[in-house]
Amino acid sequence: MGVHLNVSVNEAVLKAVWEGQQSEFDSYQEFVNYMYIKIAQGFVYYRWLITYLFGNSPIAEKNFFEPDDDQPTHPVRSIRSSNYGLTSDVKKDYRTVGDYVNNIESNIKSGKLFSEAEYHASVRLKTMHGDLTNMVKHGVDYIELRMLDLDPTTALSVRTNTIRFFRILLSYFMMTPPMADQEKINLKLAQGISMNEVVALENPYQQTIYHHEAQNLLDKLQLFGATIQWGPEYQEVLDTMQDRLDNPNLTPAANLCDHEVDGSLMSYGLAMANRYQNRAHENPHPFTGFEEQPDMTAAELRQRLFGAMGKPENLTDSK
Repeated sequence: MGVHLNVSVNEAVLKAVWEGQQSEFDSYQEFVNYMYIKIAQGFVYYRWLITYLFGNSPIAEKNFFEPDDDQPTHPVRSIRSSNYGLTSDVKKDYRTVGDYVNNIESNIKSGKLFSEAEYHASVRLKTMHGDLTNMVKHGVDYIELRMLDLDPTTALSVRTNTIRFFRILLSYFMMTPPMADQEKINLKLAQGISMNEVVALENPYQQTIYHHEAQNLLDKLQLFGATIQWGPEYQEVLDTMQDRLDNPNLTPAANLCDHEVDGSLMSYGLAMANRYQNRAHENPHPFTGFEEQPDMTAAELRQRLFGAMGKPENLTDSK
């Protein structure tokens, strides 16, 4: 299991950027799709760095693999993010939003996929306008990021600093040129995917072989941050990521390995679960859900959560 982050760009930010780039696009929706596919490409390629900084599934419990299965022989950074996790042999296409949609539809028609829900990818483009094909016409509404392991050190399974780092990456990918020409981007992303497999299976106590590449991006993020003048809380996030890059012992996977007992993390996991359960019971204002209307339809629940429009104004307030 892992954390899925739904991220969108504030509409006001998109329109502000659009003002300076109108001449390059035939429509606003074409511009929006260009921005989101560029962001998606960045996250797909740099998944290897995310795996290094946040990978958190270093070992498997004894019943995870069958005795004769191929499996890691030492602790790794992220079993879930490697070929031992949830994978798919369906090729991905992130050249344009249209290519992304056509690729999924062709795999459904050929029988490789039963539906869009079976499209297992670290980054998925999403629409709130019904069918996937409407995404080309109406524009991408948000991106689903599916590369994070659960973080057992917090009850929410993801920390605020992690979210902030993702916002930094999103902003950087949005405001910088594409990393490759359209006809070459899939080859570039394939390189990043291969790098992620290497990083995911590295010993969590050792420096990654892609340290130079990681440092190069962190340096660019520092310069980008100085240019747009984000607040000290974001500088603190980058400082934390730099510390993890310089010292692998500070990464989540290495920290989690420190709690291993006889090849298992079960005792640690149960201890943390009990801690969070006790805290929840002590909450003077527990969330009781929608007990007064337990039979609400999905549409009614959406309206209850998001109002008459049935749509969140900004999924993560990413800017």
